[in-house]
Parts: sequence; C-alpha cells; structure tokens
Amino acid sequence: MPNLESPENIFLVLGFLAPGFVALFIRKQFLTGRIPPQSEMVLSSLILSVIYHTLVLPLIDWGLAIQKPGYGKPLILIALVFVGPALFGLILGLNAQKGWLRKWVSRFGLSPVHPVPTAWDWKFQNIQQEQWVLVTLKDGTVYAGHLGSGSFMSSDPNERDLYIQRIYNIGDDNIWSPIGERGVWIASGEIRAIEIWSVT
Repeated sequence: MPNLESPENIFLVLGFLAPGFVALFIRKQFLTGRIPPQSEMVLSSLILSVIYHTLVLPLIDWGLAIQKPGYGKPLILIALVFVGPALFGLILGLNAQKGWLRKWVSRFGLSPVHPVPTAWDWKFQNIQQEQWVLVTLKDGTVYAGHLGSGSFMSSDPNERDLYIQRIYNIGDDNIWSPIGERGVWIASGEIRAIEIWSVT
C-alpha cells in the first residue's frame, strides 16, 4: 500500500486520476441529459485515466526522463496531466455530439448505445441555425414561433422548459403574422408535440 503521506506518492495518485476527471469534465460540456451518480462518474474517470495513460505512456516516460533545469519538467507534466486530458475530453465530446465513431462502426453492422439520452437533447443540441417551430400543448393550445439566438431550450433533464423568442398568429389561410416582439415561455411538462423546420 503506497504511503499517501509522502508528497511524491500524492502527486503520483493525482497524476494518475486527474486526467480522467479533466477529460470527463470537458466531454460533459458537449452533452446534455442526466447527471450520472457519483460512483458512476468516479468509475468513468478511472477508466478514462487508464485509456489516456495507455495512449500517452511513451510521452509520460519521455516527460519524466527530461532533466532540464528550470520549469521545463513541471510544464511538461502539467501538459500531460491537464492539457492532454482536456484535448482528449474535447475529442470525446465532439465524437459524442457528431457521432463519428457510431458512423464508423455502423459500417460493420454494429449499433452502440447512443451517448445522448433523449430525443429532446439530441435535437436541440444540434440546432445550429434559426428554425420555425410549432408547439402543441397538452391542452390543445398551439404556439407558432421563431427559434433564434434569443430562444432557449432547457438541457436540465428535470426541467424541459422552452422559451420561443418570437411568436406568431396563424390565420385561417395558414399565414403567420407576427405578434409584435412577443415571446413565450412554455413550462416543463406542458408540451405534447413540437414540429421544427429550417427558416431557409
């Protein structure tokens, strides 16, 4: 059992565990949905640390072998323990959002579990331009609106509310006419269906 009172051993433990936590934190910035239990996060961080260290083991050995005077060695270690894992987490986050690995493995007839937990999260995290939206509430009320940079779609799994920055009246001839600059907030649990299509 390593002596954790020794500063060197503490740094070794932190150096091993920190990359997984950093990578997981950065990856989480690209995903929405449920927050996993703490035990699952710790296990995920440990697994990511193992994968990261396996990938950069030659660089770690090289970094530890450098004996330059001054700040060279600490900077290399900081880069390997924090900067590298941040880039690793960035790649993992982009992969989860863009589905690169899913597309690649689907060529072999495989279908891994999607990292985005709900259709709400998947659709709204992929909206990158203005959209028209038609929201039907559970009581039958319909809101026609414009989703732009002033709109907001919740990423909290317990509070799926929606703010539409500009709403429209729908005439009998199905012509939309703006109601000034009015927007509408729609509370969580009130939405029955949402139709979305591109402005262009």
